[in-house]
Amino acid sequence: MIQEKKHFIRFTITLFDIIILVFTYWFAVLIRAKLPPISNEFTEWYFPYYIRIFPIFLATFSPIILLNNLTLQKFPVDKYNFYLRTILSFLVAIGISIAILYYFKLFNQSRVALLIFGLFSAFLLILNRELISKSKKNPINTIVLGKEKDAKEIQNLFSLHDFFGIKIIKVIDKVPTNLTEILKKEPIEWVIITKKKYKKHINKIENLGLTISFYLSEVFGKTHSFVSLESSLTSPIITFHPSPPNYAQLFIKYILDRILSFTAILLLSPVFILISMIIKITSKGPIIYKHQRVGLKGKPFYMLKFRTMFQNADETKESLSALNKMDKVVFKIKNDPRITKTGRFLRRFSLDELPQLFNVLKGDMSLVGPRPPLSNEVKQYEDWQRKRLAIKPGLTCLWLIRGRSDLPFEEWMRLDLEYINNWSLTLDLFILLKTIPTLISGKGAY
Repeated sequence: MIQEKKHFIRFTITLFDIIILVFTYWFAVLIRAKLPPISNEFTEWYFPYYIRIFPIFLATFSPIILLNNLTLQKFPVDKYNFYLRTILSFLVAIGISIAILYYFKLFNQSRVALLIFGLFSAFLLILNRELISKSKKNPINTIVLGKEKDAKEIQNLFSLHDFFGIKIIKVIDKVPTNLTEILKKEPIEWVIITKKKYKKHINKIENLGLTISFYLSEVFGKTHSFVSLESSLTSPIITFHPSPPNYAQLFIKYILDRILSFTAILLLSPVFILISMIIKITSKGPIIYKHQRVGLKGKPFYMLKFRTMFQNADETKESLSALNKMDKVVFKIKNDPRITKTGRFLRRFSLDELPQLFNVLKGDMSLVGPRPPLSNEVKQYEDWQRKRLAIKPGLTCLWLIRGRSDLPFEEWMRLDLEYINNWSLTLDLFILLKTIPTLISGKGAY
């Protein structure tokens, strides 16, 4: 029942989103046509031009809107976070559309029409979601087989969902012999079982054509994992995932990592060459420092950095342990005597991390994710801290934008888990945008 409702809400919102985009696009075009022209903006090609580029807008916006609305598959949905995601997705779609038009030399778009389209669409997209979230005229009529406290917990859980709710019309603790007759008399859509002892009634209720769910809190207790259910020939299989199984978004993240890292390497190639020359001139040793790190699921890989220390600096690490500013697990010194003058500048603005774009291109790292740890650090992790290995390590993360090395180790770990538990493409975009001013400021970098 919950899956059916989520699909219905998602399809409804998506359908209205596409209708809104089509309507506002042509509304903006018609409004601009009624306004006085700026220079020679309007000529004979005006309407034919917009008819020609309309499919590009539609083909760009539709998949992005569909992807954004996959958020509604979660439970519960944070309404205002969903609104923010919608606006960000809309802006990304506009940017991609403009880039495509520029690439094919078709961008003769009226700026006024684009502004009208953007503002009006954004307003109606949010209004669409707000109206649907407020419309709870048809809650799911539900019977709970369990105790009152179980029913209250379920009711409270559904009250967090902003797009649909349930109405518990009866709570049955001691199941009577005439359960079937009771269920026939009630206008029921959903039956929820909360205790293992009621499992024997599942087939009986299912035969009545009712949707039935087994609330598994008694079996598994409270878990922070991401759970999925797979069908099999014999019995359903419940899977607990350490990170969100959002496969469509993960695939897009996989593609974007490679596209963006390749693009960044090309654009920054002069910077790579300049830094390499300065390192070679100012100190002895290799330009690139390769160090083994622990990646996804504990798989080791060699992380690349521009060398910032004197040659053989690792050999003196033990003698400097008393100067460590972090907790025992991670080794960091604020004014590390092993760092060269060039290295200090590179670290100040994280330029030494640029070669990790090749790690991203190769697939060992992602643009956004927990920073890759050393193997001896992982050996000292507490059990809960190992969960940060459940997702691919990255160039930047919440830890970097919230204080970096100024934060204690345990707070660092908690931020990584916060990222994993709330991961989305929107969160990645937010972190990437916040990374730029953080790197410029150099806060917490040493």
